[in-house]
Amino acid sequence: MTRFFGLALLLAAAVASPVHVPLRNKHKTADQLRMMSAKWAAKALLTDSNGALPVVNITDFQDSEYYGPVSVGTPEQVFTVIYDTGSSNLWVPSAECISKACKTHHKYDKSKSSTFQPDGRKLILPYGSGVCFGTLIKETVKIGGVELTNASVGSIVIEPGQVWVESPFDGILGLGYPQIAMPVDKVHPVLPPFDQAMKEKKVAKNQFAFFLNTCNPPSSHGNASDECAGSQLTLGGVDTTKFSGDITWVPEPLIQKVLGYWLVKSTGIKIGNDTVAPCATPFIGCPMVVDTGTSIIVVPPTEFKKVNQTIGAVNADCSNVKSLPTISFTLAGKEFPLEPEFYVLRGADSNGASSCQLGITGQSVGVPGLYILGDPFLRKYYSVYDRDENKVGFALANQAKAEASILV
Repeated sequence: MTRFFGLALLLAAAVASPVHVPLRNKHKTADQLRMMSAKWAAKALLTDSNGALPVVNITDFQDSEYYGPVSVGTPEQVFTVIYDTGSSNLWVPSAECISKACKTHHKYDKSKSSTFQPDGRKLILPYGSGVCFGTLIKETVKIGGVELTNASVGSIVIEPGQVWVESPFDGILGLGYPQIAMPVDKVHPVLPPFDQAMKEKKVAKNQFAFFLNTCNPPSSHGNASDECAGSQLTLGGVDTTKFSGDITWVPEPLIQKVLGYWLVKSTGIKIGNDTVAPCATPFIGCPMVVDTGTSIIVVPPTEFKKVNQTIGAVNADCSNVKSLPTISFTLAGKEFPLEPEFYVLRGADSNGASSCQLGITGQSVGVPGLYILGDPFLRKYYSVYDRDENKVGFALANQAKAEASILV
């Protein structure tokens, strides 16, 4: 599946209570924003001892990359990764990597780890920028203070493409289902990190949640920071301080078992008062992948033309953002409105002034009619991923800075 930017997840903490992991985000330039439809990005995690649950603190890179640290090996070798609900492998660059990208990132050295174990299987990961290649190993992995033993890790030796050279993260930590973990092996399936946490009973509940903060935008006044904190991955439960109101639970359709993504069904999409997609296909409606690792919203090409015409042009100087219409997605019978301050992405031009573009694109992602609900939607709505009942929950995120960060 061709994807864009992503934030991803990993693990949990003590069985008694959930763990919070703080994440961070960083601003992009206008040129980088224009390249997003051809790029991958990653998000990562840090550890926060505050609160009852394990937490990953996420770095926010211009509302399009959320990342933080994870450790691999003994003693710990620390890497920055994207916590990505749209994929299922954990991988980092190897000390044996021959690509240019590895020269600018941290590399895993198996000779320096007492817990390294060979797996022997090859790992091939196709991305929009090229195919990453390496091998699987077994290692000790720590996330938010939670230790996993014999976790499957990809040790990557080839990372083609300039996107990996420029990325602020080292690798990706996938939080999808085991069906899409590579390589496909029915006899000895590769377990994603959260599945390993469930197997080792390291999480209070088989559930995790994301709060994605919105950064201050670039500004000609020079008051914007390059990175911002406040984003968070919670493992083993939810953080009730990060959202308001009730959680709306959306069950996954039957086709989810085949696709292996966190998938929900929309029964209608409106822009203003106009229905742009009735989502009337029996059983599946408009199928939508809920993906923290994609920094935009992806619409099938057949639907994007109407979406684009109905929204209208986004002025590059951001002068008309306030006047753009609201998009609404109907999930589990409830409308979830998304205002332009969320679906318009803002970068910085060569003079440091704000530059805006539409954070929605039309693209086929391998399955006819498939949408991707990426970071623009997930910044407004706190998202909860439940493996026991195979459902996704959404609640209004306590996004205090959202309006100021885009509309000012």
